[in-house]
Amino acid sequence: MSRMIGFDRPLRLDWLDATAGVSRETEDIEQIRNYLHAYLAENYPNYTARRKTITVLTRVWSRIPESDRPHRVRAFALLPGLNQADRIWLHWGMCILAYPFFRDVVRTVGYSLRYYGSFSKQEIIQRMSETWGERATIPRAVQRVVESLNDWGVIRGEQMGRYGCAPPLTTSSKDAEIWLLKVALCANPTDSLPADQVHTLLEVFAFSFSLSIPDILESGEFEVSQIGNGRLALRCSEKKSRT
Repeated sequence: MSRMIGFDRPLRLDWLDATAGVSRETEDIEQIRNYLHAYLAENYPNYTARRKTITVLTRVWSRIPESDRPHRVRAFALLPGLNQADRIWLHWGMCILAYPFFRDVVRTVGYSLRYYGSFSKQEIIQRMSETWGERATIPRAVQRVVESLNDWGVIRGEQMGRYGCAPPLTTSSKDAEIWLLKVALCANPTDSLPADQVHTLLEVFAFSFSLSIPDILESGEFEVSQIGNGRLALRCSEKKSRT
């Protein structure tokens, strides 16, 4: 069976804020959908276009598998204490949990920015076609993810159709940093990662972490093991197979 792409609409942060807020108040999916139809009516007068966008939004914050619910419970607890600019830490994590395609695109974008300094949409499309198969829907889906990243301010357009990295995002909330780091590790295909390398996860290329190794270890959010030479490895305790 082919893997679901799913993330085929550009998303704005205020739409994700609205979805997270209403999903924190109720699990009634019809009530959530009705709220979002009203919220998005001005941006999407066309019902079908609006419905498709709501489908993507609710997959991030509302219609989630049981295995991801502990992450969402913690995100809901953090949400009221974060200012609007910092909520992207939560939205990003929920997106990489909900959509493996989004995760793979941001990993590829992160790799290109780290090692080459820029990327084009066509380069990302080519890489996604190699790993997800040649599908007619991939170019449009990559475009939607890149549009979202650009709108969120984590990449910036340059000349000749290339994109560069915007200044990394920071937060004063160590709890938000720990939460995103744990979610990124849970979503990462690698079973575990050395503690001194967790800040290099490509899934979170857009963020600057202030966490020290003692901060990470003292959080109690990770399984810890020794890998020799005094080094420690971290594993997500809620690890599951992701495709």
